[in-house]
Amino acid sequence: MHRLTLARKSRIAFLLVAAAMSVAGCEGASKDAKNEDKPTTSGVTRLTAKAVTPLGDGELIVFDRLLPDDEEERELYAVGPDGGKPQLLRSEGSFPHWSPDGRKLSFFACLNSPDCTSGVALIDRSTGEVNGFTMPNPDLFTACAIWAPSGKTLACEGYGESDPKRNGVYTVRVSDGNAPTRITTASPEGGDSPLAYSPDGRLLVFNRGTAEDESKHALFVTSADGAGEPRRITPWGIADDAASWSADGRTIVFGTGGDLYKVSPDGKGLAKIKVKTPNGSPTKNAFDVSYSPDGRRIVFSLGGEEPGLYVAKSDGSKVKRLTTSPTEDHHANWGASLGS
Repeated sequence: MHRLTLARKSRIAFLLVAAAMSVAGCEGASKDAKNEDKPTTSGVTRLTAKAVTPLGDGELIVFDRLLPDDEEERELYAVGPDGGKPQLLRSEGSFPHWSPDGRKLSFFACLNSPDCTSGVALIDRSTGEVNGFTMPNPDLFTACAIWAPSGKTLACEGYGESDPKRNGVYTVRVSDGNAPTRITTASPEGGDSPLAYSPDGRLLVFNRGTAEDESKHALFVTSADGAGEPRRITPWGIADDAASWSADGRTIVFGTGGDLYKVSPDGKGLAKIKVKTPNGSPTKNAFDVSYSPDGRRIVFSLGGEEPGLYVAKSDGSKVKRLTTSPTEDHHANWGASLGS
């Protein structure tokens, strides 16, 4: 399921639950419902939620895990690159991304039920504090989680609630969740989902869909400021809701159709990454791949009979199992050590 669809469906689900509980005379729809909302000087509201256990200083891989029988509900976890028992961060959250300095974690979540208008959600790594901001425009759905290398802005998928011509990628400031700036103009029948910035911050890779049909999706690259026309770098039907840029800026990796792929930012050299399971058999259900901070290794998901996260060298060799999932583990993001 593509990111825009999942994020918007999650919000709708929260709204429906809240409405039902209101009719029944209940207070709130989630444990974050009693958050203290603080208006900012910009009109955006600052949100707070229950803190999580502070995380360590070393490299960490964060991911979301599907709940049984409900692919739209996910939990946030963290695990070290050498394995061990995953740490549950939050019982609700998805699409986690580390800030460039590894100090904060962005993710998708409803922090202000029953309204569910949170556009930015952040976890402070050292303190465990959870806070965020409401969407800056009530008529523009914006879910923001992709960090610019500067650490000052987040890229967002945007959807016009009443005007689909407003669909596209936007950016907001991390400091207050405001100053929405349009980067791309998407098809009114589809949407654009930002996936990753180039290390130098000049380019942005995103998933463009002209319809819900998977065959109508492809990866595009555009300048980070939105100047010029986006360039399609994969054929239609070859795309994903997650991608990662190598540390040297030369390669983008992603997964689709059960295989992992790599491609140059100019669209050249599209090829499968040949990955085998630890027992030597070829993978059949690989997806959601991300580079390590130094670009030498990758972490990816497997479905099927042995679901979980796996790590390997960037060429797909020396695969090692990282997690054993009771469902499926998605959207792994590998963060740097503090101070690195």
